Amino acid sequence: MTLDATRRKALALVAGMAGAAVLAEVAKPRRSAAEAAALAIRLEDVFPRAMGGWQVDAARDMFVRPADQAGKVYGFYDQVLERVYLGPEGEQVMLSIAYGAEQSASLQLHRPEICYAGGGFKVQGLHRVALALAGQDVSATRLHATRPGRSEPITYWTVLGSEAVQDGGSFRLRQLAHGLRGHMLDGMLVRISSIDPDAQRAYRVHERFAQALAAAVEPAMRPRVIGRAARAG
Repeated sequence: MTLDATRRKALALVAGMAGAAVLAEVAKPRRSAAEAAALAIRLEDVFPRAMGGWQVDAARDMFVRPADQAGKVYGFYDQVLERVYLGPEGEQVMLSIAYGAEQSASLQLHRPEICYAGGGFKVQGLHRVALALAGQDVSATRLHATRPGRSEPITYWTVLGSEAVQDGGSFRLRQLAHGLRGHMLDGMLVRISSIDPDAQRAYRVHERFAQALAAAVEPAMRPRVIGRAARAG
């Protein structure tokens, strides 16, 4: 192959790559200013500090983690809310909310079974459940994360747009389907956990707390927190 032919081939390759990049940018899901304004939320306003006999433990009050210069927390989320609540019988649960306004392919909610395993925990007892929250069934996941000196049963669910999605596969399929239509969805992960060697006992406490939490969230915000109720029929 001559030098000129090689140069022409290289230029064609560069042009093709540039064209693909432009098309990808044009096809990228986008959100209008009006849509962005409608999605704007403040986690500390959405989740009450007291509800149904539960209240934030003032001695262990947590915080909304500050975003970095790119407007993200941990490089992924727009906001993370962490609180410790005390129950009417002295129960203690930890609530962690992770919210991302743009759930693109490169920004996915990290699931506890992955994060805890990466943090050195042994993850066991992973199973799906349906929680009865605010008059609807919400698809949730339970797992038991342990390491020496710490036993942490966990209940969590994820919402993409206004639909609770049960697993990572469903999350990605819904994300892709809306992306192909040019829609950009926000996402929220709600995690409830406690320190307890008895996982089943902890799950019962988690469910009572989740019921009180869902009932206390403003009705207009519930689809963002627990998903929209399935239509009958």
